[in-house]
Amino acid sequence: ELHIWAHHIWAEEHCPLWIRPYQIVVTAKDSGMIEPVLNAVSLHQIKKHSSKTNKNTGQLLEYFINEFGPQNSEEFLTAQKNFVQSCAGYCLVCYLLQIKDRHNGNILLDSEGHIIHIDFGFILSTSPGKNLGFENSPFKLTHEFVEVMGGQGSDMFEYFKILILQGLVTSRKHMDKLISIVEIMQSGSELPCFSKGVSTVQALKLRFHMNMTEEQLQLLVENLVEQSLNSLTTKIYDSFQYITNGIL
Repeated sequence: ELHIWAHHIWAEEHCPLWIRPYQIVVTAKDSGMIEPVLNAVSLHQIKKHSSKTNKNTGQLLEYFINEFGPQNSEEFLTAQKNFVQSCAGYCLVCYLLQIKDRHNGNILLDSEGHIIHIDFGFILSTSPGKNLGFENSPFKLTHEFVEVMGGQGSDMFEYFKILILQGLVTSRKHMDKLISIVEIMQSGSELPCFSKGVSTVQALKLRFHMNMTEEQLQLLVENLVEQSLNSLTTKIYDSFQYITNGIL
Protein backbone atom coordinates (compact mmCIF):
# COMPACT_ATOMS: atom_id res chain seq x y z
CA GLU A 1 0.00 0.00 0.00
CA LEU A 2 2.82 2.43 0.86
CA HIS A 3 4.59 1.72 -2.44
CA ILE A 4 1.34 2.13 -4.37
CA TRP A 5 0.98 5.58 -2.71
CA ALA A 6 4.37 6.66 -4.07
CA HIS A 7 3.79 5.06 -7.48
CA HIS A 8 0.44 6.82 -7.98
CA ILE A 9 1.41 10.29 -6.77
CA TRP A 10 4.54 10.37 -8.94
CA ALA A 11 2.50 9.26 -11.96
CA GLU A 12 -0.19 11.84 -11.13
CA GLU A 13 2.41 14.61 -10.88
CA HIS A 14 4.30 13.42 -14.00
CA CYS A 15 7.41 12.85 -11.90
CA PRO A 16 9.74 10.37 -13.68
CA LEU A 17 10.82 8.37 -10.62
CA TRP A 18 10.19 4.65 -11.05
CA ILE A 19 9.31 1.89 -8.58
CA ARG A 20 7.69 -1.51 -9.07
CA PRO A 21 4.71 -2.07 -6.73
CA TYR A 22 3.57 -5.66 -6.47
CA GLN A 23 0.42 -7.24 -5.13
CA ILE A 24 0.07 -9.12 -1.84
CA VAL A 25 -2.96 -11.26 -1.01
CA VAL A 26 -3.49 -11.68 2.73
CA THR A 27 -4.61 -15.21 3.61
CA ALA A 28 -4.33 -15.05 7.43
CA LYS A 29 -3.03 -12.89 10.27
CA ASP A 30 0.58 -13.89 9.62
CA SER A 31 0.60 -15.25 6.07
CA GLY A 32 -0.17 -14.30 2.49
CA MET A 33 0.83 -14.64 -1.16
CA ILE A 34 3.29 -12.22 -2.77
CA GLU A 35 3.31 -11.51 -6.49
CA PRO A 36 6.64 -12.67 -7.98
CA VAL A 37 8.84 -10.14 -9.76
CA LEU A 38 9.58 -11.62 -13.18
CA ASN A 39 12.57 -11.08 -15.48
CA ALA A 40 14.80 -9.93 -12.64
CA VAL A 41 17.93 -11.17 -10.87
CA SER A 42 19.32 -10.17 -7.48
CA LEU A 43 22.54 -8.19 -7.19
CA HIS A 44 23.83 -11.11 -5.13
CA GLN A 45 23.34 -13.44 -8.11
CA ILE A 46 25.00 -10.95 -10.45
CA LYS A 47 28.04 -10.82 -8.18
CA LYS A 48 28.04 -14.59 -7.58
CA HIS A 49 28.12 -15.39 -11.30
CA SER A 50 30.36 -12.52 -12.33
CA SER A 51 33.39 -13.40 -14.42
CA LYS A 52 34.76 -9.88 -14.24
CA THR A 53 37.71 -9.36 -16.55
CA ASN A 54 38.20 -5.59 -16.44
CA LYS A 55 39.86 -4.53 -13.20
CA ASN A 56 38.90 -0.90 -13.88
CA THR A 57 35.14 -1.50 -13.71
CA GLY A 58 32.93 -2.88 -10.95
CA GLN A 59 30.86 -6.04 -11.33
CA LEU A 60 27.59 -4.15 -11.75
CA LEU A 61 28.86 -1.89 -14.55
CA GLU A 62 30.44 -4.86 -16.31
CA TYR A 63 27.11 -6.70 -16.07
CA PHE A 64 25.37 -3.70 -17.69
CA ILE A 65 27.92 -3.64 -20.51
CA ASN A 66 27.55 -7.38 -21.08
CA GLU A 67 23.74 -7.17 -21.04
CA PHE A 68 23.09 -3.90 -22.85
CA GLY A 69 26.20 -3.20 -24.91
CA PRO A 70 28.90 -0.48 -24.93
CA GLN A 71 28.42 2.55 -22.69
CA ASN A 72 27.72 4.85 -25.64
CA SER A 73 25.14 2.55 -27.23
CA GLU A 74 21.44 3.39 -27.28
CA GLU A 75 20.56 0.19 -25.40
CA PHE A 76 23.03 0.92 -22.59
CA LEU A 77 21.94 4.57 -22.27
CA THR A 78 18.28 3.51 -22.07
CA ALA A 79 19.07 0.93 -19.39
CA GLN A 80 21.22 3.49 -17.54
CA LYS A 81 18.33 5.98 -17.49
CA ASN A 82 16.00 3.25 -16.18
CA PHE A 83 18.56 2.45 -13.50
CA VAL A 84 18.87 6.10 -12.43
CA GLN A 85 15.11 6.75 -12.32
CA SER A 86 14.44 3.58 -10.31
CA CYS A 87 17.42 4.07 -8.00
CA ALA A 88 16.20 7.59 -7.22
CA GLY A 89 12.68 6.27 -6.59
CA TYR A 90 13.79 3.58 -4.17
CA CYS A 91 16.32 5.83 -2.42
CA LEU A 92 13.53 8.31 -1.66
CA VAL A 93 11.07 5.62 -0.57
CA CYS A 94 13.74 4.03 1.65
CA TYR A 95 14.49 7.42 3.21
CA LEU A 96 10.89 8.47 3.85
CA LEU A 97 9.76 5.05 5.13
CA GLN A 98 13.17 4.15 6.63
CA ILE A 99 13.22 0.73 4.96
CA LYS A 100 16.09 -1.34 6.33
CA ASP A 101 17.69 -4.75 5.79
CA ARG A 102 18.91 -3.53 2.39
CA HIS A 103 21.41 -6.05 1.10
CA ASN A 104 22.20 -7.49 -2.32
CA GLY A 105 19.88 -10.45 -1.81
CA ASN A 106 16.77 -8.28 -1.75
CA ILE A 107 17.72 -5.71 -4.37
CA LEU A 108 16.95 -6.88 -7.90
CA LEU A 109 17.83 -5.70 -11.39
CA ASP A 110 15.28 -6.34 -14.15
CA SER A 111 15.84 -6.96 -17.85
CA GLU A 112 15.39 -3.25 -18.65
CA GLY A 113 17.95 -2.00 -16.12
CA HIS A 114 15.58 -1.01 -13.31
CA ILE A 115 16.53 -1.54 -9.67
CA ILE A 116 13.70 -3.24 -7.73
CA HIS A 117 13.65 -3.62 -3.95
CA ILE A 118 11.81 -6.54 -2.32
CA ASP A 119 11.33 -7.88 1.23
CA PHE A 120 10.02 -5.05 3.39
CA GLY A 121 10.06 -6.74 6.78
CA PHE A 122 11.88 -3.84 8.42
CA ILE A 123 10.34 -0.41 7.94
CA LEU A 124 10.08 2.89 9.83
CA SER A 125 13.59 2.52 11.29
CA THR A 126 13.40 -1.07 12.59
CA SER A 127 16.39 -3.08 11.43
CA PRO A 128 17.89 -6.55 12.02
CA GLY A 129 21.24 -4.86 12.63
CA LYS A 130 19.98 -1.79 14.49
CA ASN A 131 21.34 -2.86 17.87
CA LEU A 132 24.74 -3.40 16.27
CA GLY A 133 24.84 0.11 14.85
CA PHE A 134 24.29 -0.96 11.22
CA GLU A 135 22.25 0.78 8.51
CA ASN A 136 22.38 4.31 9.84
CA SER A 137 22.62 5.92 6.40
CA PRO A 138 19.54 7.61 4.85
CA PHE A 139 19.36 4.97 2.08
CA LYS A 140 21.57 2.43 0.34
CA LEU A 141 23.75 4.00 -2.35
CA THR A 142 27.02 2.33 -3.26
CA HIS A 143 29.94 3.39 -5.43
CA GLU A 144 29.00 0.58 -7.84
CA PHE A 145 25.58 2.17 -8.32
CA VAL A 146 27.17 5.55 -9.02
CA GLU A 147 29.64 3.95 -11.43
CA VAL A 148 26.71 2.67 -13.52
CA MET A 149 25.32 6.24 -13.54
CA GLY A 150 28.61 7.50 -15.00
CA GLY A 151 30.41 8.42 -11.80
CA GLN A 152 30.24 11.41 -9.46
CA GLY A 153 29.96 14.66 -11.39
CA SER A 154 28.44 12.99 -14.44
CA ASP A 155 25.22 14.30 -16.00
CA MET A 156 23.27 11.19 -14.99
CA PHE A 157 24.48 11.39 -11.38
CA GLU A 158 23.32 15.01 -11.27
CA TYR A 159 20.02 13.90 -12.84
CA PHE A 160 19.74 11.28 -10.08
CA LYS A 161 19.95 13.99 -7.40
CA ILE A 162 17.49 16.22 -9.27
CA LEU A 163 15.04 13.31 -9.39
CA ILE A 164 15.26 12.76 -5.62
CA LEU A 165 14.61 16.47 -5.08
CA GLN A 166 11.71 16.45 -7.53
CA GLY A 167 10.25 13.35 -5.88
CA LEU A 168 10.55 14.85 -2.40
CA VAL A 169 8.90 18.11 -3.45
CA THR A 170 6.07 16.14 -5.08
CA SER A 171 5.69 13.78 -2.14
CA ARG A 172 5.28 16.66 0.31
CA LYS A 173 2.06 17.67 -1.45
CA HIS A 174 0.56 14.28 -0.63
CA MET A 175 2.06 13.67 2.82
CA ASP A 176 -1.34 13.56 4.55
CA LYS A 177 -2.41 10.56 2.46
CA LEU A 178 0.65 8.58 3.54
CA ILE A 179 0.29 9.59 7.19
CA SER A 180 -3.33 8.38 7.13
CA ILE A 181 -2.25 4.99 5.76
CA VAL A 182 0.46 4.61 8.42
CA GLU A 183 -1.94 5.62 11.21
CA ILE A 184 -4.41 2.97 10.02
CA MET A 185 -1.57 0.41 10.00
CA GLN A 186 -0.58 1.45 13.51
CA SER A 187 -4.03 0.93 15.00
CA GLY A 188 -3.89 -2.33 16.99
CA SER A 189 -0.68 -3.36 15.24
CA GLU A 190 1.93 -5.60 16.86
CA LEU A 191 4.62 -4.65 14.35
CA PRO A 192 7.91 -3.68 16.06
CA CYS A 193 8.07 -0.41 14.10
CA PHE A 194 5.03 0.86 16.04
CA SER A 195 6.36 -0.06 19.49
CA LYS A 196 7.31 3.57 20.16
CA GLY A 197 3.74 4.80 19.69
CA VAL A 198 3.06 8.21 18.18
CA SER A 199 6.76 9.06 17.85
CA THR A 200 6.96 6.76 14.81
CA VAL A 201 4.45 8.88 12.89
CA GLN A 202 6.01 12.10 14.17
CA ALA A 203 9.43 11.02 12.89
CA LEU A 204 7.87 10.15 9.53
CA LYS A 205 6.36 13.64 9.25
CA LEU A 206 9.72 15.24 10.03
CA ARG A 207 11.35 13.42 7.10
CA PHE A 208 9.15 15.39 4.69
CA HIS A 209 10.81 18.64 5.89
CA MET A 210 7.66 20.67 5.33
CA ASN A 211 9.24 23.90 6.61
CA MET A 212 12.13 23.86 4.16
CA THR A 213 12.30 25.93 0.99
CA GLU A 214 13.15 24.20 -2.29
CA GLU A 215 16.69 25.63 -2.08
CA GLN A 216 17.07 24.15 1.42
CA LEU A 217 15.71 20.84 0.16
CA GLN A 218 18.34 20.81 -2.57
CA LEU A 219 21.09 21.10 0.04
CA LEU A 220 19.38 18.39 2.07
CA VAL A 221 19.37 16.02 -0.91
CA GLU A 222 23.06 16.73 -1.56
CA ASN A 223 23.82 15.85 2.08
CA LEU A 224 21.66 12.70 2.06
CA VAL A 225 23.40 11.42 -1.08
CA GLU A 226 26.84 12.24 0.34
CA GLN A 227 26.08 10.55 3.67
CA SER A 228 24.73 7.43 1.99
CA LEU A 229 27.52 7.10 -0.56
CA ASN A 230 30.23 7.37 2.08
CA SER A 231 28.45 5.40 4.80
CA LEU A 232 30.74 3.05 6.68
CA THR A 233 27.76 1.29 8.27
CA THR A 234 26.44 0.26 4.83
CA LYS A 235 29.78 -1.41 4.07
CA ILE A 236 29.79 -3.08 7.49
CA TYR A 237 26.24 -4.37 7.02
CA ASP A 238 27.13 -5.83 3.61
CA SER A 239 30.12 -7.56 5.25
CA PHE A 240 27.84 -8.78 8.06
CA GLN A 241 25.42 -10.29 5.49
CA TYR A 242 28.29 -12.00 3.69
CA ILE A 243 29.72 -13.50 6.88
CA THR A 244 26.36 -14.64 8.32
CA ASN A 245 24.35 -15.48 5.18
CA GLY A 246 26.88 -15.70 2.33
CA ILE A 247 25.28 -12.75 0.51
CA LEU A 248 27.80 -10.99 -1.73
